[in-house]
Amino acid sequence: MDWAGERGTAEREVELLSCPVCRGVARFCSILKCPFYRDSVKQAIRSISATGAIFGPTPPHILVGEWGYPRVYTGGGLVISPDVDLRLVDSPPEWLNVELDQLLAMRLSVVLGRKRLSVAEASRARQFLSALQESSLSLKPIDLEVKAAGSPRYAPGFGLRTAPYGPAVPAGQLRVVDNPHIPRPVERVISDPYLTTWQAVERLSEAGFNEYYLTRLLSAGVLGRRIGRKLVPTEWSITAMDDILARQLHKQVKHYKLINDYRLFTFGAHHNYAYVLLAPTPWMFELLEGWVKAGRVYSDHEYLEPRRVYAENTGGAYYAVRLSVLRYLRERRENAGAVVFFEVDRGWMPLGVWRFREITRAALEKPFVKFQSLEEALEAVGKWLKMGLAQYIKASSIIPHLLSQRTIHEST
Repeated sequence: MDWAGERGTAEREVELLSCPVCRGVARFCSILKCPFYRDSVKQAIRSISATGAIFGPTPPHILVGEWGYPRVYTGGGLVISPDVDLRLVDSPPEWLNVELDQLLAMRLSVVLGRKRLSVAEASRARQFLSALQESSLSLKPIDLEVKAAGSPRYAPGFGLRTAPYGPAVPAGQLRVVDNPHIPRPVERVISDPYLTTWQAVERLSEAGFNEYYLTRLLSAGVLGRRIGRKLVPTEWSITAMDDILARQLHKQVKHYKLINDYRLFTFGAHHNYAYVLLAPTPWMFELLEGWVKAGRVYSDHEYLEPRRVYAENTGGAYYAVRLSVLRYLRERRENAGAVVFFEVDRGWMPLGVWRFREITRAALEKPFVKFQSLEEALEAVGKWLKMGLAQYIKASSIIPHLLSQRTIHEST
């Protein structure tokens, strides 16, 4: 599958929405209107002016850009605010419990020391990239020093799939100050020159490493057969990792016993709401992504097997939500069809695709409501949706399919 293709239609809604902090389009955020970002830039400039370098802990954090591929901006994130909890900075599973203003302040305190590199350098990394790869492998925060090669870039980083970050500083050199904590299973996998990316992910996932850590390794270019290793733009690696893990889970889920009822799970955070409907059918999946402000619903779906064509309408959100659903089914050793209504309300801000994954995961961890019929389940969902059920059904492929199948069974 081509992860470097067009962005999903729903992802492009980012261009139409405003950040509630600066009241302007997020990607053109004004430094003078955002107190969080202004403070971050001031600290970066003060540090560079005094020493010509920036020193601080990294969560760890790596960001590989996509603009100009195959020569892309690549860098590590340093936290320059002493008031930030390092444990939270790069830990999306815990962000649902953090207030939006606190989350934004925390993420904008991450200063990116970056340099333009060829993606092919991953297989023969020199000093800058070698240090960045070393820091990316660490499970615990470590200190980095970035020798600045210019002034900070003032526009904050709001991506479609990546979490926000603060000023970007042109880097000359990058130095790892601490000893990174690299788990032995990871050392064994990355030192094997013949393991494919699929095999490496399978081994590390089974060893208990989560998708966020694995995405970092994929971006850093340390997975796969050594001779062909490359840096992977972070936005691509996020969706690629969601897809790889989901396919591995699906291989197990498709053999499990079907559930025997309809289940509805609900959860909301940060002006985003997930309503997960599981049905007693073999695996099928649909994401219905509704944007309240725009008044639009976007959808993508698959039947029985994971789709082979990129989800053009919902983009990275599709793969993030699907992973959470398959993980739930695998843990319970169950098989089911799933329709996820994901509503993005007013007040939304561009925080990254992690929110789709984590809000869906949180919904599936809550107690569910059982229904004996699809109609009853849909009626319950409709009471929650701000845009109304009819608009979602109109955009859906699976709901009409399930309703028609039910009608056929009742008539025989």
